[in-house]
Amino acid sequence: MNHVFSIDLVILFFFLGIVASWIKSDLEVPESVSKFLSIFLLLSLGLKGGHEVRIAENLNGFFPALSIGLASCLALPVILFLALKKKLGVANASAISAAYGSVSAVTFVTAQGILENEGIAFSGYMTAVMASMEIPAILIAICLHQKFSEKSSSLNQSTFKSIFSAKSVVLLLGGFAIGLSMNQSSWAGISPVVQDCFKGVLAFFLLDIGLVAQKKLRQAWSFKVVAVPVALLSPLFFGTIVLIMGHWAGASQGDQILLAVLAGSASYIAAPAAVRSSIPDANPSLYLALPLALTFPMNLIFGVPFYIEISQWLSN
Repeated sequence: MNHVFSIDLVILFFFLGIVASWIKSDLEVPESVSKFLSIFLLLSLGLKGGHEVRIAENLNGFFPALSIGLASCLALPVILFLALKKKLGVANASAISAAYGSVSAVTFVTAQGILENEGIAFSGYMTAVMASMEIPAILIAICLHQKFSEKSSSLNQSTFKSIFSAKSVVLLLGGFAIGLSMNQSSWAGISPVVQDCFKGVLAFFLLDIGLVAQKKLRQAWSFKVVAVPVALLSPLFFGTIVLIMGHWAGASQGDQILLAVLAGSASYIAAPAAVRSSIPDANPSLYLALPLALTFPMNLIFGVPFYIEISQWLSN
């Protein structure tokens, strides 16, 4: 699969972080720098998406893509919860369904970079689709926990506030709105930073993610009976189904792949923050370590190239 070789540069930054952590190097990214890198990427993603929508000649595919995205993030948490409730308990099943029903902005960003390298076009409005998919699964998971748990968690005002005020949600939606309002003159002034520096910042961020992921790997693999089907197999299965739905709906190849990437990703920023406050008895080794240490690298190494191949096969 020659697509793998075209993304070696991205993979190597991630694996450099893993190797550095594994050999117990003193390499570390200061927390303040790490926060800046994530802020830059999320805001840039929102700005670029909003501006692409502004200059788009038509938005014919937006509502089908949005419908497929929302359908997946509404169905996935219920399916995962019902499948895992008996084995892991209500709290852990709810937490995993929140993480895997929601989406990973970093996986989305990385997938966009891969598609650009491959010369595969995608729509700017996919950023809005991604932002809309981040929240519903978290709310559903908390509702499921509230319904089935003896230690019922309350879906109260503070829960909603913590979800909607999450950094990723604010930056993506805020950046999208700002980008949507920018004319070409305004965009020309900011694009050298937002576009030209994007891949370099992404490389440093992936280095940081690699450092963190290796530390979480042992925790994640201690649940290997659950880890393989939940963190490695089910994302590919659901991603492939969503890709096929996108193809049937007439989405472009790039949009099909991004829909699949979103359905097959897992949140390790917004969802864990909400779960920590609303489902405190859930095990972080499951809802944080599995998405970060297993699902993210799986998508980076195998998932995105796999979706590219499937989309090309469908188009033929």
